[in-house]
Amino acid sequence: MASGTSLGEPAERPGVTWLGHASALVALGTRRVLVDPLGRDRARAAGPVDAVLITHSHVDHLNRWTLKAVDRAARLIVPRGAREIVADLGFVSVTEVEAGDHLDLDGLDVVAVPTRHDQGRWRKGDGPACAGYVLTAGGHAVHHAGDVDFSDHTIFDDIGKRFTLDATLLPIGGMLPVWYYRWRKDAADKGVHIDPDCALAIYERLGARALVPVHWGTVNLRLGPPSGPRRRLEQVAAERKVGGVRVLAHGEHLALSDHQK
Repeated sequence: MASGTSLGEPAERPGVTWLGHASALVALGTRRVLVDPLGRDRARAAGPVDAVLITHSHVDHLNRWTLKAVDRAARLIVPRGAREIVADLGFVSVTEVEAGDHLDLDGLDVVAVPTRHDQGRWRKGDGPACAGYVLTAGGHAVHHAGDVDFSDHTIFDDIGKRFTLDATLLPIGGMLPVWYYRWRKDAADKGVHIDPDCALAIYERLGARALVPVHWGTVNLRLGPPSGPRRRLEQVAAERKVGGVRVLAHGEHLALSDHQK
């Protein structure tokens, strides 16, 4: 396994760095983990990582072009059924997981947890499983939900009961304006992506100390301002008097010991 630090040495201050879209670097204990990398420059900017976690097979989350910029010595963890998509990329270790699976990455516990999202890669329903992840080490826990639709969210109640989360990374939109996802939420496919209001409700279900919004302001089809999801999230959080929302800029780090809800 590749490592940015020597075994037993702290990786850096425990925390989360948002790299853009759903991509994030999580540093806990002695490990550094990259989640859903999109963009070679962003992947390289993350520096050495011990593992890469993929939540689902959509091309903006499991991005082969980006993975080619990652050190192949890092352990690659993908949802059940996605191995064949990455088998030729040259990673030394590829592990498939599904919700309920548990991995020990040299002191970093990684638990695959349920999420709610379409499983397709190029079209709806044609792909591997979807999963979120909870990473724990050194008394800290971070949740990354991957993508979420408007279907049953009681699964997040269970995650909140099982883990004491320092932070959750939740999507607050996608490539289209907020109104589009709100309009689609009652469709048969449950809208594919949630809006900021729903993300805030899931955050409250999880009981996490901080919400780091992702999946916004990076890939945008110019039918609305990239800042729209962030502004809506901040507005609703203020109206509901919900604390702990931490909107990060691209490349900005949230030190887990610093935030207060």
